[in-house]
Amino acid sequence: MNGFNRLVKRNTTYYIRARIPNEIRDLTHRNEFMYSLSTHNYYEALEKVRKESYKVDCKINFLRALKMKIQNNELMLEDKDIDKLVIHHLRLIESTFENKYDDIANGDYDTNNLLINSPHHLEKAKQECSAPNETPELKCVELYIKEYFEEIKDKRTTNYQTAKMIGRLSEENIAIIKDYSKPAEWVKNTRTALKGLDKYVKDKTSEVVNDEGWNHSMNPRIKRCLKQLDEEKQKAAQSSTETPWRKVFKDFSQVKKNNNIDASSINENEVCLDTIFTILEKKYVESINYDDCSNISNWIHQLPKRWQNHCKREQLAEIVKNGNDLVKISKTTIKKYLQTFKEFLTFCRKRRIIRDNFSDDFDMPQRFERIKIETFTKNELKTIFNPKTYPKRKNIYNSPRYWIPLIALYTGMRLNEICQLYCDDVKYENRVWYFQLTDERPDQHLKNKQSKRIVPIHPKLIEFGLIDYLRETRKDKKERLFYKLMYDKKNHYAHPISTWFGRYLKELHLKNRSKVFHSIRHTTKTFLRDCKIPLEYQNAICGWSGKDTGQKVYAGSVPVKILYEEICKLDYPFLNENLEKIKELNKE
Repeated sequence: MNGFNRLVKRNTTYYIRARIPNEIRDLTHRNEFMYSLSTHNYYEALEKVRKESYKVDCKINFLRALKMKIQNNELMLEDKDIDKLVIHHLRLIESTFENKYDDIANGDYDTNNLLINSPHHLEKAKQECSAPNETPELKCVELYIKEYFEEIKDKRTTNYQTAKMIGRLSEENIAIIKDYSKPAEWVKNTRTALKGLDKYVKDKTSEVVNDEGWNHSMNPRIKRCLKQLDEEKQKAAQSSTETPWRKVFKDFSQVKKNNNIDASSINENEVCLDTIFTILEKKYVESINYDDCSNISNWIHQLPKRWQNHCKREQLAEIVKNGNDLVKISKTTIKKYLQTFKEFLTFCRKRRIIRDNFSDDFDMPQRFERIKIETFTKNELKTIFNPKTYPKRKNIYNSPRYWIPLIALYTGMRLNEICQLYCDDVKYENRVWYFQLTDERPDQHLKNKQSKRIVPIHPKLIEFGLIDYLRETRKDKKERLFYKLMYDKKNHYAHPISTWFGRYLKELHLKNRSKVFHSIRHTTKTFLRDCKIPLEYQNAICGWSGKDTGQKVYAGSVPVKILYEEICKLDYPFLNENLEKIKELNKE
């Protein structure tokens, strides 16, 4: 409609006047839309009425879609109406996770605000319960539906101008939930859907905060509505833009570099993406769709191990899609490929290159059960630090083997944090010796932000002669404390000690999958606790992020003097005799 028939004049001002169809008048409680075009000029009014007429048609179509049934003075929602309720809240959820992604990941945004059955909402609902059979959970459903209708009524966007909707609900006092003891079927379905929304928020929060893949079940209605919402976004975002994935990868890799991800991992990411885009036979990010994500989840299982040795690039897609008899990549590698692709698409979405959320369209391999690293028992520590078997420090090749386990035992530092120490990283301040852990040099790497810290040197290590060893190393004009350890791109400086320690445990008959060098760090954590060292100082010494918000955000750095006083409390009395003998044997 061009709007000409809807143009009317009152006094000297022009108005738009549009009849409301009979079937939706019970929602608007009026017969027509009529409002001023704010002009006295006929030609300007003609131009405006065409635009406003389009908006009115959009509104009428929306109201038709929102049409409800009312029977026996009670609201009756159909499945499509419940879907609209769900999609309405999903828009808020998706928008929040898109705009607040970094805040959520860092724990600076509370996603409980998105829960329909949050403690706050349940408490409010409890206060409003009056009938004996009313429950806070059902009351939350009723309150959410009311808020939903009110929000629609007050919308003032392009497609939803002000309209007095839901007239009968308020004016005729129609019940949303008439019988709380026996709620209608649609009420039960709505309650299940809203619970599904809350679970979706919690699972999505866990995925973002823990930076791990999606491994949660999902309510089928939520899944269907997400699909519908994403299809709407896809249609709205249809564009002729074509962005090569390699161009986006430059920004993707730069972000990873800024987050201290090493170059070898970034190179692996590029290989994974290159392989996947080759299999999909696509070059541009915008061309990726749901089918691609679903298909690659299956096709990647047919990817030959070291496929470059078996076929040319242009043959890969055909070989993978049609199956082959070659040795396939492992499940761990499959997960790495899919996880990289998923992470890359999430990055593209955050950069507004694509609008689709493909999180639920990947069929990730079932996660292998993680090997839980166990602590060493007291008897096991006695066996490890046995003077008869423990390495002697006089041999320059044994020096790292002698010092590194001892340093780990009395500091809780990670293996690579110790192995990559430079002489300049050992400092003296306020009569306290300490390690300064940093990643300022190209060959130094830290696990996360909390790993950048200062760790006081325990007096036991000084008794053992660590400072003397430092001075000898400096005297020999060596830059690194354990200069005999060679650097490796993948494992950095830790590999030689990790391999040796595994052999050492095997010789002592202590070797199993859950007992490794990292077990010393777990053991130190236990003894820090047992020695009554406050959690805040445990975290500061070992580089852990406190779970408490105040600890995580406001604690700041702790003075080295205080940390030294706390670490001095760390003691292994059952090891004193063994350690004393080790010290005596290595005096020379």
